[in-house]
Amino acid sequence: MSALHAGLHAALPQMARTFRDPWWIIGSAAMVLAGIPGIVPQDIDVLCGRQDALRLREAWKEHVDTTYRPADGTRFRSTFARFAHLPMPVEVMGGLELMTVAGWQPVRIHDDTRIDIAGIAVRIPTLEEQRRILLAFGRGKDLDKAARIPVPPEYPHDA
Repeated sequence: MSALHAGLHAALPQMARTFRDPWWIIGSAAMVLAGIPGIVPQDIDVLCGRQDALRLREAWKEHVDTTYRPADGTRFRSTFARFAHLPMPVEVMGGLELMTVAGWQPVRIHDDTRIDIAGIAVRIPTLEEQRRILLAFGRGKDLDKAARIPVPPEYPHDA
């Protein structure tokens, strides 16, 4: 079993019990779960509501990595917690917002798909949504990941 799947199997039961609002696996882990080859996640990124992030932080309070600080703090803000007690670290971003030319904007998932992992329905953004989000994040590593997601072919147009 990969570190990603081991981490998901360890984390999902608690997240499913704790979260009350919709939540998604995003980032590299979502890309792997969607079947994009050659991606090696370093952590499991979870997008959820602020209250759910606080509830999980309370449930796992003895496991919060208080020494870790996410990079790009001027570009992103959220109710953040990192949990490193699992086979793969989990980073929870409650109410994630992105700084844009229009100011702080919430990161929203407009279209998702559900996959079953150990009997738990897990939401991941569709590949088109994953690409949109990565492009919006705009960092070099995000743009590189977005480029790995295949662009669907254009539908033929009637002349």
